[in-house]
Amino acid sequence: MNRCLIHCGATLSAWHPLAAAKMIRSSFLLICFIAFALHAEETLPFPQVPPTSPADAEKTFRVQDGFRMELIAAEPLVTDPVAMVYDENGLAYVVEMNDYPYTDKKSHQPWKENVTDKPLGRVRVLEDTDGDGKFDKSWIFADNLSWPSGIACWKGGVFVTATPDIWYLKDIDGDHKADVRRKVFTGFRKFNVQAVMNNPIWGLDHELYCAGSGNGGQVRPGNKPEAKPVALSHNDFKFDPNTEKFEAITGGERFGNTFDDWGNRFLCNIRNPAQHVVLENRYLARNPFLPVKSAIHDAADAGDTIPVYRISPIEPWRELRARRWTSEQKKIPRSELVGGGVFTSTSGITIYRGAAYPKKFYGAAFMGEVANNLVHVQTVAPDGVTFTAHPMFDKVEFVASTDTWFRPVNFVNAPDGTLHVLDMYREVIEHPWSIPDDIHAQLDLESGRDRGRIYRLAPSHFKNPKQPRLGNASTKELVATLENPNSWWRETAHRLIFERQDKEAVAPLRKRLTKSKSSVARLNALWALEGLNALTDDEILRGLNDHDAHIREHAVQLSEPRLKTSRKLLDKVLSLADDPEIRVRFQTALTLGEAKGPARMSALIKIAQRDAADEWMRAAVLSSSLDSSSAMLSMFLFGNTDFASNDGRNEMIQKLSLVVGAKMQSSEVIQLLLRLRDEPRELQHKVILSLGDGMKRAGTNFAGFVELNPTASKMMTELFSDAERTAKNSHATTVERTQAIRLLGFSDYGKAQPILVALLDSREPQEIQSATVKTLSSFASPGVAEILLERWRGLTPVIRGDVTDAMFARKERLNPLLDAIEANKVSAGQIPLPKRTGLLNHADASIRARAKKLFGSSATTSRKEVIEKYKPAFLLAGDKLRGEKIFEANCASCHRFGNAGHDLGPNLATVRGWDSEKILVNTLDPNREVAPNYVAYSIDLKNGETVSGIITAETATSITLNRAGSVQETVLREDVEKISSGGVSLMPEGLESTLTPQQFADLIAFLLEH
Repeated sequence: MNRCLIHCGATLSAWHPLAAAKMIRSSFLLICFIAFALHAEETLPFPQVPPTSPADAEKTFRVQDGFRMELIAAEPLVTDPVAMVYDENGLAYVVEMNDYPYTDKKSHQPWKENVTDKPLGRVRVLEDTDGDGKFDKSWIFADNLSWPSGIACWKGGVFVTATPDIWYLKDIDGDHKADVRRKVFTGFRKFNVQAVMNNPIWGLDHELYCAGSGNGGQVRPGNKPEAKPVALSHNDFKFDPNTEKFEAITGGERFGNTFDDWGNRFLCNIRNPAQHVVLENRYLARNPFLPVKSAIHDAADAGDTIPVYRISPIEPWRELRARRWTSEQKKIPRSELVGGGVFTSTSGITIYRGAAYPKKFYGAAFMGEVANNLVHVQTVAPDGVTFTAHPMFDKVEFVASTDTWFRPVNFVNAPDGTLHVLDMYREVIEHPWSIPDDIHAQLDLESGRDRGRIYRLAPSHFKNPKQPRLGNASTKELVATLENPNSWWRETAHRLIFERQDKEAVAPLRKRLTKSKSSVARLNALWALEGLNALTDDEILRGLNDHDAHIREHAVQLSEPRLKTSRKLLDKVLSLADDPEIRVRFQTALTLGEAKGPARMSALIKIAQRDAADEWMRAAVLSSSLDSSSAMLSMFLFGNTDFASNDGRNEMIQKLSLVVGAKMQSSEVIQLLLRLRDEPRELQHKVILSLGDGMKRAGTNFAGFVELNPTASKMMTELFSDAERTAKNSHATTVERTQAIRLLGFSDYGKAQPILVALLDSREPQEIQSATVKTLSSFASPGVAEILLERWRGLTPVIRGDVTDAMFARKERLNPLLDAIEANKVSAGQIPLPKRTGLLNHADASIRARAKKLFGSSATTSRKEVIEKYKPAFLLAGDKLRGEKIFEANCASCHRFGNAGHDLGPNLATVRGWDSEKILVNTLDPNREVAPNYVAYSIDLKNGETVSGIITAETATSITLNRAGSVQETVLREDVEKISSGGVSLMPEGLESTLTPQQFADLIAFLLEH
């Protein structure tokens, strides 16, 4: 009897706004073959859902507040639209991603470069010739483009992002076909179609900002193969259209990139609907010793359980499966039966900035949810230096369709003041890597390649205005257009003023600065003058005194290159440390890093005293304080500085101490120690622990510093002696003892070792043993591995976990660990599966070979063979109580389920809607698809240590990883020797070596029936 294999690699799915679709905890497109052997002899093909004709498309929508979706273009005029811009005369340039998700189903292979895909993408020109608001003519402007995903107008042509290249295309003879085709940049990695660069948009500074997404690359000019490339990983990027200077910037999320009126940039990720870019890399890069976990803020609630409210019907495969589950009395969420959803594929975030909608919509964030066939809207509000965002509508979506083909991937602030909605219109939006082979074989992921729709999201009583003709406008008229309430008109005029470089614009722009009542117009005039190289110090000074805080904030930024030469600008910027608006103080803190002199430090201290409770403000102050970090620390420790928040003061002291230690300036360290000698022990400990952490990051310790000064040497000797006594004192508090043990990690190993070894005693509290293992691990001595492994048998599971981490912290400890396993001192089964993966994929061939002998047999077994072997688990009765213990032993270190476990891998609450086979296959074949955010990385540090995990954030100065057990670690780029990844999941193959089919059945029962 045949059985269906309903499984999906979506456990670690890589989502894309154009193709994301793990819908409602279960993949939207998994074909339902009639399931188990008890139910059917043959599988049934999934019946296709027919498309809705363009004539009937508008009837499928339910829109709030009297709005309507007006179809303004459809096939054959347009297909697969994913990005769109209007030029200065109202012509629409549309990017068609016809090569999504591949161009040859037979040859497509997951997790490999897709360089053989045919370039089927195009740019099309659409025109409304009769002025009725709907397109009626279409031309193919350019074809043979690979994975095109974004477009921006420039000097009569367009820049197009088309991985692996960025092109400049231009029509010279007026036939709506590109005569110029110049490769501007190349080297973007053509790896995952879900993670392509996208959505180039113009900034106020006349540079083009692009979302980099996750593929990364080695980017160089298109005509200079010998040029040194710019490395992209988890970054966005920008470039100057004239000089073509290319720069990696903060970002690296997915499909979406948008500005508000004031230059605040927002991104989105698959389950992060609205993210604000708070800190730019150029500021953080000034202090390479400053660890910052993330430069991006989740303005909206994010996660895998945030609800959206779809109205599209349940697909036939879901209906069939739901009926089977109901008949078997399966416990599944109601959402699986009624078609409700969660965020799984957020895309195309766009801040609405037109004048056609009611006031409440201005500045709101619109985004598509392609897996759930809807448009979601969030209200965005200031919150300190960043923002918060919340759904505008309660338990209903602004736009939802009953048509499961509706795929709203992107939006355009159009000349008519409305948003235009780009609908890729595909039957299937999933990525092929998310679909198991047998099901993929039955599907047509290209269905709809010949279709596509564009809508106007129109308010009630909307009347289509005249088409723009700004291409023929005079320079004076362009300057006047900066007053227009519609952002498209302002931004197009702003761009054209910069393109023309007409000095006739200077006088009216200056007049606009002094006479305009519109803050947005004054802001555009400031930057336009800068773009014309006509902005004076006096005009910046006027901006610094503007009554609108947004103008003051930008004037501070514009002053940066002049602060070293203009005393009046510097004095004014310094005074803004007292500005009543936190965003102005924030920009001031960032900008002062470009200034010199003692007054700068005083201003930064003033800002810190007031705002140190805010983590973003701390980062801003510290990014500007590298050369004054020691003096500032002394002021905070010993000066008369009152902080608004004690917590903020403590954080500032900790970070400054770390920076001082990492800088390795012996005079600064000694001076600080001398000033600490008469301070309370509590303060000494606080500073020296952070100071020592900084030194450790730099590969040194106190010994080389204190030898230069007898007084400092005596102080540290006394401090370490006191720490030894406290560590051994069973009557001291656990906090006091663990702090003392940490201090011993900065002392001489020979003196600390006997005390630490004595504390590795099962009679000591778990916290003491854990702190001891971690402190021992911090020493590079070759004897550490032997000491820890000798005590393995007497250690509890938690402490064994700490010891295992210590073994993997340095490469030279791996062979002693493998020796212990070979000698049966340590059981191979006690090494966590993610760490086995690290050994089996280690860069050292000898370690790989030894690991393969010890626990690599399962990894070499065909995954299909393993899955076949474990199919009997479906027919076994599972015990959820036994399954809970299996979860705790094998899964909880990386996955959360209910209130148990840790958030490293995906939350296993999402599997409750899965069937047994899908859980089994995802578990046994975890590398079927691995999302970029769940790929395992290993980072070798210059001091010989190694850290591994999944990279969750990157800034200009640091990389943050999550490790098993909810451990988060931030490492400085300055300390990195090498970063490597085999492209595999942190969850390894080989779980079958640990669990029997019956145990799998128990685990499945726990996950499905808990």
